[in-house]
Amino acid sequence: MHSFDFTGKTKINFHGVTVHRIRATRDIPRAGVKKGDEGGWIESAELKNGDARVSGDAWVYGNAQVYGDARVYGNARVSGNARVYGNAWVYGDAQVEEPWHLLMIGPIGSEGVTATLARTKNGKHILNVGCWDGTLGTLMAEVKRRRAYWHSDEATQEFWVAQYRALKALGRVTVKRWE
Repeated sequence: MHSFDFTGKTKINFHGVTVHRIRATRDIPRAGVKKGDEGGWIESAELKNGDARVSGDAWVYGNAQVYGDARVYGNARVSGNARVYGNAWVYGDAQVEEPWHLLMIGPIGSEGVTATLARTKNGKHILNVGCWDGTLGTLMAEVKRRRAYWHSDEATQEFWVAQYRALKALGRVTVKRWE
């Protein structure tokens, strides 16, 4: 059961997809939404393309877009001109308002996963690499800890370490822009 219906307004988005404006069918006090308020634009009431999900207390608003296999959950906020897509996972206290508030790199490292760096509400950051969550400051300690379990030749291990170092360096440049 949805908390919205369609207003009858449609437009073509920048992907060339027809999207429809929604309107709240009930009050949602925690989001400051009143019954009848117009909301964002969606392609369908049911997800047809990709497996994007928004759940928990997460908000997606403004011109923000979530698509592909992206996940937005917890207390995360995605707004403004942000576009969250691919395998991105935005969660916790993440607050993505502009495209540069999110950095995704992948496949990377020993597991060939996507690394996601996101700005948080307090102006700091959260880093997710596969099943690990931390910060740029704790990344290399985690790499060192896990390296003992890597079953590959020395050259491959050095390649992965170099990828994680490059992720840390690029992440620091990205976070500096947020300041």
